[in-house]
This record gives sequence, structure tokens and C-alpha cells, in this order.
Amino acid sequence: MFDNAAQKPPRSALQVFLGVLLGTAISVGCSLLAIFIGIGLKVGRDWMFPLLVAMALVGSGLIALKQVRESSLAVGVVIALSVALLLDGICAAAFLR
Repeated sequence: MFDNAAQKPPRSALQVFLGVLLGTAISVGCSLLAIFIGIGLKVGRDWMFPLLVAMALVGSGLIALKQVRESSLAVGVVIALSVALLLDGICAAAFLR
């Protein structure tokens, strides 16, 4: 009856979990990259580091977001990067206080 409806590929919980681990590793890498770039540019403001991290997280999140429909791994990466971006926003708010 509904044979011509588009079938979505099933999501594997293991692949989503591995994607979360990969996203955590990417967020740590983005943090380290932002620290090295901030030190290299001799950033004098403390609030610039969370801004650099946010830019790196958004960039890598957009790359992962393009693959969400095809890969369960990308779903986990997007979830982990979203959580990291929220934590980065909280850290930025603490620097502004």
C-alpha cells in the first residue's frame, strides 16, 4: 500500500555513539586549534578564545551536517558538536561577567 514511500535507512545506535566520540575528539581538537591560533595572534582579550572555538565548532558542524542524511556517524558528530557549542557559550558568558 505504501511501497513507493521513501525509506529512510535505519540508524545504528553504535554508529551514533561512535559519532559522539568522534565529535568529542573534534571539539577537543577545535579547542586546541583555537588556543594555538589565539596565542599565535597574541590575542589580549580572554573572550576571544571562546569566540575562536565557536567559529571552529560551527565550521566543523556545518561539514558534518551535510552528511546527516546518509550517515549515522554524522548524527553523533552533530550531537556532540552541538553540546560542545552550548558549553562554549556558557564559558563565553562567564568570561563576560
